[in-house]
Parts: sequence; structure tokens; C-alpha cells
Amino acid sequence: MDMENYSLIRNLLLNMILPIEAFISRVLRLKNDKVERFFVDLNNKIVLRQIKKAPERILLLMPHCLQFSDCEHRVTGKEIRCKMCGKCEIKDLVEISKKYAVKLSVATGGTMARNIVKSFSPDVIIATACERDLISGLRDTVAIPAIGILNERPNGPCVDTRVDMDKISYYIKYLKGLNNEKK
Repeated sequence: MDMENYSLIRNLLLNMILPIEAFISRVLRLKNDKVERFFVDLNNKIVLRQIKKAPERILLLMPHCLQFSDCEHRVTGKEIRCKMCGKCEIKDLVEISKKYAVKLSVATGGTMARNIVKSFSPDVIIATACERDLISGLRDTVAIPAIGILNERPNGPCVDTRVDMDKISYYIKYLKGLNNEKK
């Protein structure tokens, strides 16, 4: 199946089936985040199937809430000014981006994320966010293969969140052909 068909399937999944499923979940009083997690996983499977060759331009698109909330150094914008103190996972993300030669960008929200995607023009995006923001981002990038990884929120939403570094490394290695095991 070619990229155009996969984009069509992702579009159908994210813009038609997901809203119907969300409505049914509300009527039945089911937790919507479980439905969203299912759709993120399904999206990732669709994207991984559509990739036939190693992409040249991989973008790691991360939310600013991964940064330690009391940090004095901005990590959003054109340049990531992380001092590598290790109080948050930005340090690990910088190291991963250098190790695998992928672009890392940290966004403060949807508008900034869309601008980053537009200016970098990636072949594939690996993005992290909460369920609602991740689904929204996947919808915005339906024409670009985008893998979603839900963030962890040990301190509640939008403050000192975390991401599974093993998943990020796995997806990069898989995309680059360095790891052929299925997840």
C-alpha cells in the first residue's frame, strides 16, 4: 500500500472513527483516555507499516512540560539551551537526538509545533504529548507519518511530565533499520 492510501486510512481513523468512538464513550460513560490510547497505538501500527525505507529527516517533537519546571534555561524555540543537569528528560532527549542524528524540537503548544513541522519538513515525526494534544497533533499531520508516544504525568498535567526513553529509542532505531523487532 502506498503513502497516499495510508494517509487516507489515518485521516479516516483520526477524523471520522475517533470522534464517533469518543461520542459513544461519553454516552456510555467510559474513560475517553483509554479510547485515545487505543487510537494512538493503532496510528503507530499504521505508520510503521507504511514506512518502506529509512527516513532521512526524523523529527522528535516534544512538549515543553518535559522540562524541569524550575529550570532557568529555555529549551523551546530554535535552539535548545539545555545545561544537561539531568533534572528532567530534556538531557536524555538531546543525547538521543545527537546519537541517532535526528532533529529535536520542544514546543510550547500546537501553533509552535505546527510551525516547527512546517519549517523542518520531516519525513517522519515522533511526538510526545498528553492524549488530547497528541490526537490533535496526529490530526494536524495526517499527511506526514507521525508516531505518538503518550507522556507520563506523575505531577499532574503540564508540569514535570516524563516520556519513555526506551520507546523513543526503539522507534528511532526501527525507522533507521537498526532494530527489526516488532513492538
